[in-house]
Amino acid sequence: MDFATFLVQCLNAVQYGLLLFLVASGLTLIFGIMGVINLAHGSFYMIGAYLAFGLAAPVAAAFGGGFFSVLAVGVVLAVALGYLLEWAFFAYLYEREHLQQVLMTYALILVFEELRSMLVGNDVHGVQAPSW
Repeated sequence: MDFATFLVQCLNAVQYGLLLFLVASGLTLIFGIMGVINLAHGSFYMIGAYLAFGLAAPVAAAFGGGFFSVLAVGVVLAVALGYLLEWAFFAYLYEREHLQQVLMTYALILVFEELRSMLVGNDVHGVQAPSW
């Protein structure tokens, strides 16, 4: 094995370790603060990204703005969605056992993934970066 391949593999190992750290710290933080094991926290990032993708053109046409107007509308919609999910699913889980929490949040992962597939498809999408 040459040195370049070894260096690439070392960087891959560091990247994977940091990814595992982010997942573990997210689970620990949510469990420590809310008392709920939320395996679906990555799905909420996905929802936010697809909200930005889906809202970029309509918000720019309605408000005439760019990045900050999409950001403001996305934050408002994310708060509304978070409140709705808290009321519908997570408030129910506070007094439940950990296994039920894991099953409910894993089911949310499956539902969010299937909704994403039905609404926007399986292609790779992106949002245009601000000009500045």
